[in-house]
Amino acid sequence: MASRVDIIVIFLCFIHVCNNLVEANWELSTKEVLEFKKQLINLKKFAIKSVQIGDGDIYDCIDFYKQPGFNHPFWKNTTFEMKQKLFVEGMQTKDIGFKGIGCPYGTVPIRRVNKDDLISAKILSKIHPSNIDDEPGHHYAILRTKAYPERKLDGIESDFSLFNPSGIIGSQYRAFQMTISSGLDSIKTGFMVNPLLFKDNKTRLFTHVMIDGRTQCFNHDCPGYVHVNSEIPLGWTFVNPDGRNYSEKLRISKEIHGEPNSTNFLWTLYITKQNSIIGFWPPTLFGKLSEYANQADWGGEVYSPLDQPSPPMGTGILPNTRSWNTYYSALSWRIACAYENAKFHFVNPIDTELYASDPHTYNIVDAGYFEEDWGRLILYDGPGGIKGA
Repeated sequence: MASRVDIIVIFLCFIHVCNNLVEANWELSTKEVLEFKKQLINLKKFAIKSVQIGDGDIYDCIDFYKQPGFNHPFWKNTTFEMKQKLFVEGMQTKDIGFKGIGCPYGTVPIRRVNKDDLISAKILSKIHPSNIDDEPGHHYAILRTKAYPERKLDGIESDFSLFNPSGIIGSQYRAFQMTISSGLDSIKTGFMVNPLLFKDNKTRLFTHVMIDGRTQCFNHDCPGYVHVNSEIPLGWTFVNPDGRNYSEKLRISKEIHGEPNSTNFLWTLYITKQNSIIGFWPPTLFGKLSEYANQADWGGEVYSPLDQPSPPMGTGILPNTRSWNTYYSALSWRIACAYENAKFHFVNPIDTELYASDPHTYNIVDAGYFEEDWGRLILYDGPGGIKGA
C-alpha cells in the first residue's frame, strides 16, 4: 500500500501535469483542459461497456459523440452533419482487434488510464526528443526526405514488421515508426514497446504529436484527437501471442471534408490492410502543420537512460549493407509519399537520405525499390549496448 507521502507526491505531480497542459498550445482554457483530463481518467463513468483483454488492459466503450477529444474548440464549432459523416466512416471497420468481444455499435474503445498513467506519459514527453540530431539517450536508424520548404506532402505510408522483443525495462523504449512533419510540428505513428507508457513489454500501436517542438502527447492524451474506429483502439497489440512475426500497414494523410473543391481537411490515421480509418487530428492543433507537411521519415528509434545500456532496436542483429536478409532484421516496406496536387497517389519518395546516429550499433540499409510486392524497402536494426551517450 502506498504511503501518505507517496500519495501526496503523486497528487502534486498530477497537478503539475495539468498545469503544464494548461500552458500548452491546445487553444484550450484552463477549465477545458481540466475537464478533458477529468473525463479521460474517469472513462468508466461514461462507458456503455468495458472490455478487459486477458489479465491486463481495460478498454472502455465510449459513445462516439461523447469521447474526450470532442472537448477541443475545433469540434465544438463543427456541425453535427460533419461529425456524423466521420462516425459513418469509422463504423465501416472490418473485424480485427476486438473481433468477437468488441464495443457496441456507435461506441469507440479507449484504453482506461489513471492519474499515474498521465504522470508516466508526462515524464515520457519530457524525455521524448524534439531534435533527433542531439538527444542524449536516443538512437536512430531512419530514412528521411530532405526538407525543402517548397515541397509539400499530403501523406505518408509504410508496412512494418512486428514482433515482441525482450530486455526493454523501466523508461526504455523501442519503436518502429514513421513521421510527417513541418518545422517543429509533427505527427508520428507506428509500433512501440514502452513499459513506462503501457506497463508491459508488448508491441503496441501508438501515435505521438509534437507542436512547436515543445508541446507533445501520446495517443488519447492529445486534446482534439478523435477516434472513429470501433474495432481497433490506440494501444492495441497486433503481435501473435506465440511471438511469430506479424505485419501491419499504416498511413497518415489529409482527409478532405466539405465540398469537392474544399480546402478543409483533417490529418487522418489509417490502418490500410483493412482500409480502415483509426482517427483524426484537426489541423488547428498545429502551427505549420496546419497547412502542409514538407518532410517525412521512416525507421527505428530506441531510448535508454544514460546509466543503462541501450536496448536492441529489433532482432538485435546489425543489418549487413552488402548481404542483407529480411528474415534477420526489422524492416519497413512499401514506403511511399503523396505529394501535393498528386490526388493522393502514393509513390516512392524522392530526394531521401539515411541517418544512423550510431552506425556501429544501430544501422539502416536502403534496398531501394526492391520488387513490386515490396516497393521501397529499408532494414534497420542493431544489438544496442550503448551507455552514457
